[in-house]
Amino acid sequence: MEEIKTTSEAPKAADWKEELTNKAEDLKEKAEEVWDKVEDKAEDAWEDVKVKAAEWKDVAEDKFEDLKEGAKGLWDKIADKFDGDDAPAEKKP
Repeated sequence: MEEIKTTSEAPKAADWKEELTNKAEDLKEKAEEVWDKVEDKAEDAWEDVKVKAAEWKDVAEDKFEDLKEGAKGLWDKIADKFDGDDAPAEKKP
């Protein structure tokens, strides 16, 4: 059996539809606000990461230079030990 809608139910359906439309618009606005905040935070984080990466790169380059100097010093000591003369390896031409 099919129910017959009265004329008083039609305005209720229109009100319901309008209320849902308004709520959807509110949710959309809130979602856009949240998205904007997320974008701002992500941009700030990206800038922080770039700065930190540059710092780490500088530290890594400094450490690499230290390692190269240490390796050269070690090689010079080994060369001095086995080259058969008294002159330090660093002073040789």
